[in-house]
Amino acid sequence: MEEDRGRSAERLITFVDAVVAIAVTLLALPLADIPGEVASRGGGLDRILEEGALPLGAFALSFFVIARLWWGHHRIFAHVVRWDAVVVWTTIVWLFTIVLLAPATALTRQLDPDPGPPDPYANAGAVAIYIGVMAASSWLLTALARHVQRTPSLTDGHDTEAGDRLFNSVETSISFTIALVVGTAVPAINYFALLSLVVTGQIGRLLRRRRHRRAR
Repeated sequence: MEEDRGRSAERLITFVDAVVAIAVTLLALPLADIPGEVASRGGGLDRILEEGALPLGAFALSFFVIARLWWGHHRIFAHVVRWDAVVVWTTIVWLFTIVLLAPATALTRQLDPDPGPPDPYANAGAVAIYIGVMAASSWLLTALARHVQRTPSLTDGHDTEAGDRLFNSVETSISFTIALVVGTAVPAINYFALLSLVVTGQIGRLLRRRRHRRAR
């Protein structure tokens, strides 16, 4: 019982929630500087809205991506009651990618939406880092979901959705990977490649329905 208390998943979950909250705060901090910067140059509200549009859009996208990844981690831990070394270290590295999204999002402020001459690949590095961090984070969740599925001793014994969670995680990870490849290979698409998550999400739902029908 003492060992179980020492390895309780509750403290790890609390730590995850705290780090994610800090990551979202770091994500929002640069937005607070925009009005002051514009005002120091004599700009008005219209200028603030113009210069803040891209950073605000990047913040909103990153916020919802973090929320989605956090929810994925929350679902994986729905029945986890104790941890092992793999769970702890995979979660720590995953949290690193979540925090890394803040500086990766800051890179998007350098984006020139016109991918034309002279160098259409000028923004490819920023796109690769931004979407690459998301893809890495998602694949870490997939690895975590796979480990929990293969180690039922970590759970309360009532986890009947491990297979579905793993399927969803693989689907999301593949979507991010496709977005990474398309966004860096086709400069005109860049960050809009993340819209592929919507398409692959619909395909994933169809595959899950077919999978459930076969299981009946």
